Amino acid sequence: MFLNATSAIEIKMPLTDALLLSVIGIGIVFAVLIVLMFIIMLMGKIMEKSPALAAKMPKLPKFSDIFKKKKADEPITEAPEEPKAKGTCGELVLINTDERDAAMIMAIVADTTGTPLNELRFKSIKRIDE
Repeated sequence: MFLNATSAIEIKMPLTDALLLSVIGIGIVFAVLIVLMFIIMLMGKIMEKSPALAAKMPKLPKFSDIFKKKKADEPITEAPEEPKAKGTCGELVLINTDERDAAMIMAIVADTTGTPLNELRFKSIKRIDE
């Protein structure tokens, strides 16, 4: 039931007409989405065919290549793991400082000394207010 803005006349619409209007509306939305899909696909094809534009774009794997399974006879090659330094144990006492600031201080010390962070041992970190 709709009200006309110019007069107070009620317009009654049968259920079938309302359903037909909603189906037409949904159809228009899907048609526009399909047109946009084709425009985007066309832009991708133009980018692939143009060498000047393709040189500027990063090389990405194709969608179908991402989900291809490796063959069983192909050897699985993984990057060799670098030997890790043994970690230290102990506790760190934070005095008037929060964990974020303490982590930043530990990272700066490790970078300045050139020593891996897991080889350093911090007993306490105290904030000094000036």
